[in-house]
Amino acid sequence: MKLFLGGGGGGADSIELDKKFVASLDLSKPLLYIPIATNTTKYPYSGCVAWLSSVLGPLGVKDIVMWVEEDLKTKTKDDYLQFSGIYIGGGNTYKLLKELKEFETFDILSSLAKEGLPIYGGSAGAIILAKTIIPAGFLDENKVGISDFSALDLVQGYDIWCHYTGAEDDSIHSYMNQFGLEKVIAIPENAGLIVSESGIEKVGPGKVKFF
Repeated sequence: MKLFLGGGGGGADSIELDKKFVASLDLSKPLLYIPIATNTTKYPYSGCVAWLSSVLGPLGVKDIVMWVEEDLKTKTKDDYLQFSGIYIGGGNTYKLLKELKEFETFDILSSLAKEGLPIYGGSAGAIILAKTIIPAGFLDENKVGISDFSALDLVQGYDIWCHYTGAEDDSIHSYMNQFGLEKVIAIPENAGLIVSESGIEKVGPGKVKFF
């Protein structure tokens, strides 16, 4: 398993994690980009690949394929095997989880992750790799009305709190008590995590906190 969890910052914030992610890829194959969590009113899909190319292109990623809702609805696991890795972008975590489950992408991602395909999750994309998406409620609205918050649970039973500034400790403890969360990792925008069978590695200058 090779998971890369970003705290939600911009390209300069995530540069160390991005380098590690790119180093894990077979650059002879394209990278798959799934940006369906984004607010397309503010950030239309037409600009998404250009943004990711501006971040990962200088690191050597030259071929990025974007799949959005209409693409994901029709894909089987075999369709994913052409890619060197998957990048799941940020946005509304509730929308992301709902659609991944509806399109049966959720189970495919779980299987691919366990088979070792590198998967990068930024912000919402990181949160869905954890046990639940409950911590997303601090910043996101559940506009899609889901009630099952169970996520991929690939981070040793942890929940993930992104965009951590150090001022949210009381809120994190409140969420843990209210929702019965057993353990949480809080990731600032200028840090990230690499999760593998050998453990959890912190990357970047920011202070990651374990609760």
